[in-house]
Amino acid sequence: MPTEPGTAVRSSRRERLSITAIVLAFVAVLVLWASLQPLFGSPDEIAHWDAAVQLAMGQGWPDPTHLKLLSATRAGQAEGLGFLQVDRPTLEALLASAPGNGATNQMTQHPPTWYAMAAGVLHLIGYMHLRWDLDLYAMRLMNVAVLGTLPLVVWAAVRRVTRSPRTALVAAASLFLIPQVGFIGTSATNDTPVIILGAVVVWLVCRIVTGDRGWVTLVALAVAASAAVSFKATALPLVPFAVVAVVIAGQGRSRWLRGAVVLVVPVLATSWWWVRNVLVFHTLQPAGLPQSIRTEQFAPGEGPDVGGFVNTEWNRVTNSFWGQYGLLQYPSSPIVIAALSVVAIGVVLVWGFRSGARRTAWLLALLPLFTLAAGLQNNWSTYLRTTTIGGIQGRYYFVLVGVLAVLSAIAWRRFVRDEDDRRRLGRTVVVVAALMTVYGWSVAYRGYYEGFHLKVTTLGLRLLAGQTPLGPVGFGLVAVVALFLLAVAVAVTLAALRSPEARTTLDGPDVQGDADRHGVHGRSRSVEDVEPTDATSGTGPATASRPVTGDGTTQRWTTALWS
Repeated sequence: MPTEPGTAVRSSRRERLSITAIVLAFVAVLVLWASLQPLFGSPDEIAHWDAAVQLAMGQGWPDPTHLKLLSATRAGQAEGLGFLQVDRPTLEALLASAPGNGATNQMTQHPPTWYAMAAGVLHLIGYMHLRWDLDLYAMRLMNVAVLGTLPLVVWAAVRRVTRSPRTALVAAASLFLIPQVGFIGTSATNDTPVIILGAVVVWLVCRIVTGDRGWVTLVALAVAASAAVSFKATALPLVPFAVVAVVIAGQGRSRWLRGAVVLVVPVLATSWWWVRNVLVFHTLQPAGLPQSIRTEQFAPGEGPDVGGFVNTEWNRVTNSFWGQYGLLQYPSSPIVIAALSVVAIGVVLVWGFRSGARRTAWLLALLPLFTLAAGLQNNWSTYLRTTTIGGIQGRYYFVLVGVLAVLSAIAWRRFVRDEDDRRRLGRTVVVVAALMTVYGWSVAYRGYYEGFHLKVTTLGLRLLAGQTPLGPVGFGLVAVVALFLLAVAVAVTLAALRSPEARTTLDGPDVQGDADRHGVHGRSRSVEDVEPTDATSGTGPATASRPVTGDGTTQRWTTALWS
């Protein structure tokens, strides 16, 4: 059935079944990650947990470097990472047995938003009277709930840009290629909401640059960007990205008003934190640890090593982006990391910005460019000030997960043109992504419980059983369910990609660029026939004579995901 350009197109039953299976599998995978990690077994989890507990106890949110770790937190860490097989006390008993405070907790350099959420959850479950490891597990499950819809958001964004339901399904399943997202996202950390909100911002930008001129979408974009930057500084590039996208994608003088809305709303909504930092500390984010404030000088005759800095950035970011577990001491195979990094980046750089929706791709690429520039500038200035190359982790770039999925989808569709080859590629990605998740579990398990040896021993399983808050039976059930749902998601998605229905209704011929080459503007196409359109290029369906508003004013906003 022909559709007006830019209007909503309902997904098929098979497509909805496939994305539902992927989301359920993703949630199950997250729960297993939350259950597999030992207590305080991920970067900075001990500090995040401690700050949330102190906020729940009414200790407030002091200025950076003024919050001190609870002695009880260190006592819990000794029990947790030491694998002592004891009955864990309640948090109340732990606090009574280890009163006082110790070293600096750096987390008050961040806004208190995530910590307030965690404190609210702690109060709901009666945290003082529960075993303290269950309090930590509750924070992890809160993050599971926050992150669980990530495949749905990625699917919606890719579907909107490529107009290819099959590509959207593969993009959603490709999230399993990055086990580190599950590992970090399910620990007690403020990174998790930034991941999902970054993807939401990208989805809304995708709607706008492909012709959605609705004010509901615009306001939602402003709110999503505001929410993201209220959690962590790594989300700050989302604001200029959203503003530039809205202005360039718009038409006439109204685009400046729309851009101003997307800029002003986050500034007003989060000025209580970021503007105050600038006024009080003369920087957006002050250092959280005393040693980060000190200035060191290079040795006489020495200076910053640019080559060493670049090499360190590349190695640390790529390793800890794909899969580096524990306190980053349990890496995945360097061959796996190098292959994933080179292929993923290379295909996007070579094929992502060719003919067709070139300007859409460049607009989306602004977010990685802004984020990389901010990260490199911060790390370089820290290096010059302290002589130490630090603060480099892949998780600081997880705000890019959504936009990288969309750019990858665009690039791979340009690289692989034949429909049969695309189906084979899609099936390969789905299977390899699932295997990568299982591989990530194996690396983490071996690192935590087997001394990083390639084996499974009775002692290792006992250590795991003693660590997980669920106990051996509960953990076993979670593992079985996660593996089952992951297998189901793979099977259902593969069936959708290779079935006759998939070939006729899930995807169609690649006509991207046809609108540019042949001047197709007003002619209606079905969604299966339309490739990425470019609302900013002056060609393609997005330049219909009247502005489009996504799902229309008479439809509910909730249907937007299916358009």
